[in-house]
Amino acid sequence: MRKRGARMPATDLPQAHQRVRLTTRLRRYFLTGLATLFPAVVTLYLLLVVFRFADGLLGRFINRYWLATYGYEIPGLGLVMTVLLILATGILSSHLFGQFLFRGMEAWFGNLPFVRRIYQPVKQLAKFLFEKSEREAAFRRVVLVQYPRAGAYSIAFVTNEAMTTATGSPKTLLTILIPNPPSPFTGPIIFVPKEEVIPLEMSVEEAVRLIVSGGVVASPLRVAERSTPA
Repeated sequence: MRKRGARMPATDLPQAHQRVRLTTRLRRYFLTGLATLFPAVVTLYLLLVVFRFADGLLGRFINRYWLATYGYEIPGLGLVMTVLLILATGILSSHLFGQFLFRGMEAWFGNLPFVRRIYQPVKQLAKFLFEKSEREAAFRRVVLVQYPRAGAYSIAFVTNEAMTTATGSPKTLLTILIPNPPSPFTGPIIFVPKEEVIPLEMSVEEAVRLIVSGGVVASPLRVAERSTPA
């Protein structure tokens, strides 16, 4: 039995070193495997959840009350029907009759006391996510601004700009939205003189990815050229 404080024999040193190296290597392999499998498993799980949800919207009804009478079911029928329904809605809403119909539906939702508090924000979010023109209209460009203190910079979206004398002399103030990760749509709104912000060569989509990922998926911060008045 080795006494406490006694030195390890020289013959045991290589074995101990090999055990440490093996443990370190196994830990590295485990973390590498976890990092590789985690996004794939989460993605497959989310796809399965979406498939089950979409398939349950129409597939359950059609399979149970229509095809079941003939003695068979079609897996995934609800997903196909949901995609066709979305396409049909898009085609219908692109024509005059459909626009009139959906405007009436929106007005009806807007008059319901509780539902309108849910419908309007969800509608704005959907337009922002799926309509590029809406994103460009809402978030004009991406900038860096000193916030929440001097010397600390935050990425921000310019949503508007206007000339004002509220601060004394006439000055162009930019309306800036400071996003709170992981949501790029919420955060404080500040008003900053135009010359105090740093314009970036970054698209709104790249900035949204940066914010949602907490800075993990980040594009290089390149300064854009300032537009000079003609």
